[in-house]
Amino acid sequence: MNFLFELSHPKHYYQFKEVINRLKSLGHTVRVIARDKDVLLKILADEGVDYTIYGRHGKSILAKFTAVPNLMLSYSKIVMRFRPDWIVSKASPYAALVRYVHKAKTCITPDSEVVNLTNRFVAPNSDKIITPRSFTIHFGQKHHFINGFFEDCYLHPSLFRPDEEVFNQLTIKKGEVYFILRFIAWNANHDLNRYGFSDQEKISLIDLLSRYGKVFISSEGALPTSLEAYRIKIPASAMHSALHYASLYIGDSQTMATEAALLGTPSVRYNSFVGPNDMSNFIVMENQFGLLKNCASYKEVQDYVSSLLTQANPKQEWLDKREVYYKNVGDINQQILTHLLHPETSAEPF
Repeated sequence: MNFLFELSHPKHYYQFKEVINRLKSLGHTVRVIARDKDVLLKILADEGVDYTIYGRHGKSILAKFTAVPNLMLSYSKIVMRFRPDWIVSKASPYAALVRYVHKAKTCITPDSEVVNLTNRFVAPNSDKIITPRSFTIHFGQKHHFINGFFEDCYLHPSLFRPDEEVFNQLTIKKGEVYFILRFIAWNANHDLNRYGFSDQEKISLIDLLSRYGKVFISSEGALPTSLEAYRIKIPASAMHSALHYASLYIGDSQTMATEAALLGTPSVRYNSFVGPNDMSNFIVMENQFGLLKNCASYKEVQDYVSSLLTQANPKQEWLDKREVYYKNVGDINQQILTHLLHPETSAEPF
């Protein structure tokens, strides 16, 4: 069969990487299309992935909407030429539209219940939906489940091997205490009226952390002038190794909070999504596995981080929790592959 994978974010590549490789090894034809988002194209180039650009990533809401006609035209031309049996994406509205024109089936893999575009348009117009078992919205018989989270597709201990070269890239010694912070731009469609750390909170947090170790910041946007010196300068492909060896992660990003937690690094997430209506994966990671701390206020961040900084070895505690977690998680990539190739099967409850 022909499979077209659409990538619109660096995480999408890592999530689908192993599935793509396994499909190819089974004799299927795979093509990758991508948008110019963050460091996605750099990662694809570094990994030697053959891909086609179908569009650029608009930074403002207006830019996103005005780009839609050209994106749709480009997308449709690619599908018409390749003639895929399946289009696989995170939750592509473009695939949901072109499937009717080009008779291709679509599979989406959402993991955030808060994205209304997915829930109200993309999912109803998709042929197959694969989500974590914890997902609280259900889409009927075409909805299939995995027994874990999509980040397990690339961070499972059987797949991920940290590279100690990252210490040289960070210009620190192995074993040196350091912290990674992540601040996002809050310009996605589902981020409207949402927020994370303010500039003053960022400055306050770094003032606290810098008393205990080195601080590295990954930021989508500009930082206060006094914080630019903390901006991390390593290859995008080294970020997971940096997260793995870090003493602590703090940020307002959804993806990196999950990645840090699954890598065995104490992970603190703060943004306005946190609360009783938060996304299910973050609730499960905190309440069921203790891998993540969700904070609804900066005061809560300060108090929790201060307590961690005075503990003897919170890193080992997280590594132990990670080991327990992965005893409950199987081969996520095989589960996705099975759902793609054998739609009648279903995973056991998570």
